[in-house]
Amino acid sequence: MTSLDSLQQRQISLTHAFVVNNAARYSPSWENIKNPSPSQVKDNILSRLNGSKVGGGYGVAWGPALVMDGDYTAHITVVLIGGKNENDIVVVTSGTLLDSPLDQLDDLDIFPMVPLQKLIKSCPVPANISQGTAGGVHAILHTASKIGSQGTLCDFLGKQRSGATIRLVGHSLGGALMSVVALYLKDKFSGFNFYCETIAAPTAGDGFFASYFNKQMAGNALRIYNTLDVVPMAWCATSLDFSLTLYEPTNVIDEDTKKAVCRGIDTVTNNNLNYTQWGMGSAQMELRLCGKLQSSCTSYKAQSGYQHIYEYISLLGLQPGDIPMPPFGS
Repeated sequence: MTSLDSLQQRQISLTHAFVVNNAARYSPSWENIKNPSPSQVKDNILSRLNGSKVGGGYGVAWGPALVMDGDYTAHITVVLIGGKNENDIVVVTSGTLLDSPLDQLDDLDIFPMVPLQKLIKSCPVPANISQGTAGGVHAILHTASKIGSQGTLCDFLGKQRSGATIRLVGHSLGGALMSVVALYLKDKFSGFNFYCETIAAPTAGDGFFASYFNKQMAGNALRIYNTLDVVPMAWCATSLDFSLTLYEPTNVIDEDTKKAVCRGIDTVTNNNLNYTQWGMGSAQMELRLCGKLQSSCTSYKAQSGYQHIYEYISLLGLQPGDIPMPPFGS
C-alpha cells in the first residue's frame, strides 16, 4: 500500500474522487447519462482510472451502487481494490452531481440538525449533523449493489479479512458524507483500520461532532482544503461572511450568489448552529493548501467553481490531463 501520508496517496485519492464524481457522464461530451446503468458507470470508472496518471491498477470490488434521483443519479458509491500491492481497499462516494435536486438538498438542508446518536447509538456526546448529511449517509448505507458483489456496503465490508485498512474518500459533499460514514463503520466494524480522506468538504456537523470525530479518528483522517475554496467555509457563519469578499477586487460577488450566501448565514446565526470543521488546528488531520486566483475566471461563480475543483489538481502536483474529467468551463 502507498503510504497514507504521502503526496502520491493524496494524488490517488483526488483521482479516485474526481473519477467517481463524473462516472455518470459520457465522454468526450461529458453530458449526464440519463437513467445510467451500474454497468455503464462501472465501465467509466475503470476506463478513466486506467487512463489517469496515478489512479489505475484498481478493480471494482463492490458496486457502483447508484441512488437514483428521477432520470439521473444522485449518489454513486463504489469499493475499489488494487494498487501497487493489489489489496488496497478504497470506498469512494461522489460529491454533488449535476441535475440532482437530491444532492442539492443534501448540500443545503442544514436545519434542523439531527442527533448523531440516531445513526451511532453508542455516541456518548450530544453531537449533531445536518439533516441533509443524515439523509445522504442513510442513502449510501442502505443502497445495495445490483451488479457484481450483491448487498449493501456493510454486507460487503463484513466479508473482508480482519485487520484490513479501508480508506474512505470523497470530494465536496462526498467528503462531508464520508466523515460521518467513517464514524459509523468504525463503530460497526472494530476489526478494521479506517482512514478517512476528504477533499474540499463542507462541514458535516457541529462542534460536538467535530470533537467526537477528532477523538475517534485521531491520526487516521485528513481534511484537505484550498484557502480560496468557498465550499469548505460552509456552514460556519464567520467563514461564510468572509467568503463574500474572498476574490475582491478581481471577482466581486454577484447579487444572486450574495443573497444565497446571506440566507445561509442567517439560518446559521438565527438558529445558533455551531457548524465546525473537524481537524482544525491539527497538523496531522488538516492539510491547508494556498490556492492562486485563476486570471481567466472573470466572475465570482467561475472563480469559485475553478477553486473548488480544478485548483486542487495543480495544488496536489498534477496536471489537468492527468485525470480524465470535463475541461474547465464545460
